[in-house]
Amino acid sequence: APFGPGTSVDIVARLLAPRLQAAWGQPVTVLNVPGAAGIIGVERAARATDGHTILLSADAAIVVRISMSPRPPYDPRRDLAPITLIGRTTNILVVGNSQPIQTLADLVAMARARPGTVTFGHAGNGTSQHIGGEMLAQMAGVELTGIAYNEPAAQIQDVLTGRVTMSFQSGVVALPRVRDNAWRAIAVSAPARMQALPEVPTVAELGYPGFDAVAWLGVLAPASMPAANVARVNRDVVAALAEAEMRARLGDLGVDIVGSTPDECRALIEREIPRMAGVLSRAGIRPE
Repeated sequence: APFGPGTSVDIVARLLAPRLQAAWGQPVTVLNVPGAAGIIGVERAARATDGHTILLSADAAIVVRISMSPRPPYDPRRDLAPITLIGRTTNILVVGNSQPIQTLADLVAMARARPGTVTFGHAGNGTSQHIGGEMLAQMAGVELTGIAYNEPAAQIQDVLTGRVTMSFQSGVVALPRVRDNAWRAIAVSAPARMQALPEVPTVAELGYPGFDAVAWLGVLAPASMPAANVARVNRDVVAALAEAEMRARLGDLGVDIVGSTPDECRALIEREIPRMAGVLSRAGIRPE
């Protein structure tokens, strides 16, 4: 899991692990290897030669960072074997509940009135959290200062206390805190409202048509994994995602479950690499 404890990648991995352990009759351990927006953990998985390492990654380190400099020390199309797309996760634009910001218009007005002082936390350059913040700044014509975090707990605390003005956070992380009234949800990043948060409008419907900053989660393996093993892992992960309890849990966290074939996952990666290069360009995000 190339992000730290408490992130969406980590939470979904820990929900899957006991189900895979039961299916395989051997221990399944979640190893958190955070850093560089997922690149460090993905590289470690891509270089693994033990035959027992699989990867649960978000999209940034697979299809976004390959279009940024410096490029990752791996090529996802060459060095990884796609297994399945788990699902898509909408980001929620949140502020600490003690903040005076009640709406997206309030946030934009603050950014216009106090240029350079409004900040947004994210998990690293190229993540959907980062792209969402930069895209909003570009579309609203305001200056928002991004702050990258390797440690999710620090970002969560800084949003809570208002040290960081706002953040686009995965529903997996944000929804429990919104429901506990620690964070205030002011918009969602997908083209459509979330079923888990239907009262919160999309950024697009609040005056920024075309706004879309959604992440996805997938399971992959080193390219050296035999095809039979890829098929086995695919079968068992998809079966776990189909369990009623798992679907209810992930749905409650705002994950739109997919459960694809390896070929479908590979085709997604091939499509997403050029598409995300275009997103970076339109959002005004420099390659570095």
